Amino acid sequence: MKTRTSILLFFIVTIFCFSSFAQNANLSKMSFMVADKLESASRAKSLNQSSQNPTSQYILALVKLQDESQTETLTSRGCTIFDNIGKIFIAALPVSALAELSLDERVVRMEANPPMELHLDSLHKTDNTQPIYQGIDLPQAYTGKGVVVGIADVGFDFTHPMFYDQDGHNRIKQVWDIYTGMGTGYKNIGSLLTTEDEINLKKGSSDSQSEYHGTHVSGIAAGSPVMNGKYHGVAYEADIVLSMMYLEGAAEESYQKMITDINNSIKAETADPIWQQALKNNITITDAMSVLAIKHIMDYAAAHGQPCVVNCSFGRQMRLYDDYTLMNELFTELTGPGRIIVCSAGNYGDTDIYRVKQQDETLDTKLWFWAVKSMTPSITMRADKPFTLTLQPDVANCPSITVSSEDFPLKGSGENYEKYIDINSAENQYGISKGNRILMPDGDYAYNLTIVLPDRQLNRYSTPSVGFRLEGEGAVQIMGEFTKAGFTQFSTRPVSCPYTIQTPSLLDDAISVGAMSYRQEYTNLNRLTHTPDNLREDSYNRNSYNQIVSWSAVGPTLSGIAKPDIAASGYNVISAYNSLMDQDKYTQQDGTYHKRIMDTFKYGDKDYYMLVESGTSMSAPVITGTIALWLQADPTLTPARIKEVFSRTATHPDATLTYPNNIYGNGAIDAYKGLYDILGIADKIEGFSSHQPEGASISLSSKTLILGGISEATVKIYTISGTLVQTTTTTDGTIDLSSLSAGVYAVQINTADPSTTGSTLIRIPL
Repeated sequence: MKTRTSILLFFIVTIFCFSSFAQNANLSKMSFMVADKLESASRAKSLNQSSQNPTSQYILALVKLQDESQTETLTSRGCTIFDNIGKIFIAALPVSALAELSLDERVVRMEANPPMELHLDSLHKTDNTQPIYQGIDLPQAYTGKGVVVGIADVGFDFTHPMFYDQDGHNRIKQVWDIYTGMGTGYKNIGSLLTTEDEINLKKGSSDSQSEYHGTHVSGIAAGSPVMNGKYHGVAYEADIVLSMMYLEGAAEESYQKMITDINNSIKAETADPIWQQALKNNITITDAMSVLAIKHIMDYAAAHGQPCVVNCSFGRQMRLYDDYTLMNELFTELTGPGRIIVCSAGNYGDTDIYRVKQQDETLDTKLWFWAVKSMTPSITMRADKPFTLTLQPDVANCPSITVSSEDFPLKGSGENYEKYIDINSAENQYGISKGNRILMPDGDYAYNLTIVLPDRQLNRYSTPSVGFRLEGEGAVQIMGEFTKAGFTQFSTRPVSCPYTIQTPSLLDDAISVGAMSYRQEYTNLNRLTHTPDNLREDSYNRNSYNQIVSWSAVGPTLSGIAKPDIAASGYNVISAYNSLMDQDKYTQQDGTYHKRIMDTFKYGDKDYYMLVESGTSMSAPVITGTIALWLQADPTLTPARIKEVFSRTATHPDATLTYPNNIYGNGAIDAYKGLYDILGIADKIEGFSSHQPEGASISLSSKTLILGGISEATVKIYTISGTLVQTTTTTDGTIDLSSLSAGVYAVQINTADPSTTGSTLIRIPL
C-alpha cells in the first residue's frame, strides 16, 4: 500500500509540475525548438531523469531585447552572450531560465532552429563572365581584386592551387576553424588562422580528411586559374576568408571539441544538482552558429575596409511552425552597402510536399511516404480555426483514425498527444506517436504530427501511403518532409514543386540562387561519358539544356515572397577537389578514377584533382563570385540594388513565364550585362552594346588588341566615364593601343556581321 501511495503521489506531483510550468511561461515568445527544449528539460527534471537521460543545460539561441543596453536581463539569469547585432543577441541560455526569461517584458523573442545541411567549364561562358576577363590571354577589367569573398562551409583544402596566386602566395587571408578545441578562435571557439604561414602549416580544416564541399564551392567562387587557365573561379583575384560551419552530422570527436570551447565560455553555473549534466550534453547547438560564421567574415572585411560577399551553400527545409523573424532581422542588419549574403535555394524542387485546404472546403488526398528513409515521418500544419484530420492507411482491413486539432497540447507544456489503432492485433498497429501545437506570432496555431506507419513486412505492402482527409471551417496549410512524406509518389519526381525554397535562402535580404543546366553530360578522366540516363536516379536533371534544373528549389516562401532571386550554373560544374582526403576518395579498386573526377595535375610534387558536382551549392558561388566582380566596380552595392540589376539584365530562359517568378527568380545571370548596368556605360555612351560579340575572340597582347575571327571592323575605345579616346578602322583584326595609358577601357566593335558586333572591357597593363 505504501508503494501505491508513493506512486500516486509521484504522478500527482508530476502533473502539478507540468500544469504549473505551462502557466508560468509565455510560450508565444518562443520558437518551436526553444519550447521543445523547455518541455523535454522540464519533463526530465520533474521525473528526476537527468542522470539517466541527460538533456542539454543550455541552448544557443537568438534573443531580441527591447533595448540593446538591457544585457543585464540575460546575464543576471546565467546567460552567456557571444555577440549581438543591435537588439538581437546570440547567447547561450540556461534551459532552467527559459520560462523566467519568457515572462520578462524586456525579452521580445527567443528563437532557435536546427542546424543547417549542405546543398549538395562551360561555367564562364553560360553565365557570361568571360567578357569581363579571359584569363592570361586577356586581362580584363574586373577579377574581384580588393573584395573579400567569404565561404561559410566545411571541408577546406588550403593547399589546392586554386587558392594560390601567380606568385605562389596563398589567397586565403583568414580561417576560423571551429573544431580544433584550442579555445583561441573567434568568440573563443576553435582556432583563428590569421597569417599565410599558419594557413599553409595547417593545410586544411579539421574535417578536411572527410569533407570536400567547401573546397569545391570556394574554387567556383574565387579559385585561381589552374592547368594554364583551363579552370578558374569567377572572382579569381579576390581575397578569400573561410568560416567553418557547424552542420548536422559532424564527426563526434570534432563536435565535442567545439562543445568544450563553447562550454568553457559559459560562465554561469547552476546550483541545482538535477541540472548537473555531462559536459558533452551541456549545450544544444542551433542555427545561431551560422550567424557567427557569417559575422566572422563580415568582421574581417570591416577591419580591413573591404567590400564583402559571403557564400552560404547550406540550408534547411522551411516548416509551418518555423519562425525566422529574428534571423530575418539579423540578415537585414548584417547586409547593406558592400555587405552581401548569397544563399543556395536548395535541391528538393522535385518533391511535392505542400497542400492547402481552403476555407469551407474538404481536402481529400493521399500522403505518400518514402519508406526507405523513415517509417515515422512528420508533417506540419498551420490553421486559424479548428479542424479534424482522418488518416486511412492503404492496408487491407485497416481502420481509419480521426483526430481533432483541439486534441493537441501546446508545445512546451510538457505533454504530447498519442493515439494508436490496432489493425488486427495489439502488435499490428499504427497511429500518432507525437502531436502538439504552438501559438505563432500572428495568432495562428502550427501543428507538428509524427505518424507511425503500419509495419511493411507484417502488412504486406511495398509503397506506404495513407488517405489524408481534412475537414473544418478555416483554411489549413499542410507540409510534408523532403525525404520522408509528400503528396506524390517519390518515384515520379515531379518538376519545380512550390514551397521547396529553403532557409536561409528564403530570408528577405539574402540573395537566393537556383541552379541552371548548361552541361547535360560530361566525360570524366577515365574517358567515360555520363549522361542523365546513367547518373544516379536521385540526382539527374529531367529538364533540358538552358533550363532550370528539375530539382532546383522553388518558391514562394510561406510569407508569400517570390524566391529565388536569380539562377546560375549548378549542374555538372567543375571545381577543386580536396587533396587531403584519403586516397580511396580519388581512385577505385581497379585503379581507375572515381567517375566525377575530371582532371588531375601536379603542383610541386603533389597531385591535385578537379571534380564535377551538381547542386544549388554550386550555383550560389557563381553568384557570389559575380557579385565580387560587381563590388570591385561599385563597393557600395546593397542587396536591393543587386536585385534591381538582376531585374534589368538577367536573361529569360522560359519565354512563356513572366519575370520575376518562383522558378527562375529574375532569370539567369548575365554577369557582363549586370556589370555594364552597374557602371552605367550604356547610359554614358550612345550606341554602346550590352553584349559581347559571340563570333569573335578578343585578346590583348601588350598594347595590341587582337580581334580573332574579324578582319574589317570599326573600333571605338572609351574610358569607363564615357569619354571617347580612340577610333580605329582595322582591316587585319589588330588595333594599336600604344597611345593609351594603363587602365580600364570600354571597347565597342562594329562590323557588318551581327555575330561579331558588340562590346567588351579591357585592362591595359602598366
